[in-house]
Amino acid sequence: MLLALISLLFLPADFSPTTPRWGWDAHKMVCTIAWWEMGNETKAAVSDLIDTDMGYERFMESCLWADDVRGKIKKYDRWSTAHYENLPRGAAQFELDRDCGDTFCVVEGIIESRATLSDPKTPSAGRLEALKFLSHFVGDIHQPMHAGYGDDRGGNDTKVDVFGSPSNLHAAWDYGILERTNLTWVDYASRLFFEITDEDRANWDVLDPATWTEESFAIISKTAYNFQDGQIGEAYYTKHIHILETRIKQAGVRLANDLDRIFAELK
Repeated sequence: MLLALISLLFLPADFSPTTPRWGWDAHKMVCTIAWWEMGNETKAAVSDLIDTDMGYERFMESCLWADDVRGKIKKYDRWSTAHYENLPRGAAQFELDRDCGDTFCVVEGIIESRATLSDPKTPSAGRLEALKFLSHFVGDIHQPMHAGYGDDRGGNDTKVDVFGSPSNLHAAWDYGILERTNLTWVDYASRLFFEITDEDRANWDVLDPATWTEESFAIISKTAYNFQDGQIGEAYYTKHIHILETRIKQAGVRLANDLDRIFAELK
């Protein structure tokens, strides 16, 4: 725990009063929790790769890269669909052929990124990209709407008012609910990290991305669409904020475990 507090000194100095968004700050929260969770040898290996990056100085900042290049650089076009996957309503479990098909989905993005990062023959530039993709996609797959229904594009086509402002259900889960906390991302990450127990770590010790998908889809199926008259307000927030926070914590712990395993096998 003391090491985590000391690590706060090395976080980027962008502590603006802006509130967390999954697209930006929640990804940094996931990767900050992962940084505090991972072993020292893993930290050193991650730092060695990030030190070769001209665009980012710190690991948690690099976790935004997959969004930064999406739709902007042609060589990464194949990865533009690897941020999500769509399951049919009523699905009992994730099925790769059915739910991804010809689309390169987030489960496949995680699997391929792991393989590239794990391959000592891959040049450092390729392994750096794999690290950044993996770290981002682990965050994405834990946001329930990124494993949502195809018929409404993961909640994007379900229009709602979020605390009185016109929006959609996907955006509500991306940032609308999190914004209500009025915390900076670093304060939020710190609070969530210190809430994680050893029992949590044991219960969350699962590295199969198909299982992560099924966890997100269960949230979608059971509770995410339980709102009335198109309104996302205080009652919905109270019911769902803990779910979102748990997913952020799970993503951070699992990313750390994943990276610990990968870099241990590379020794």
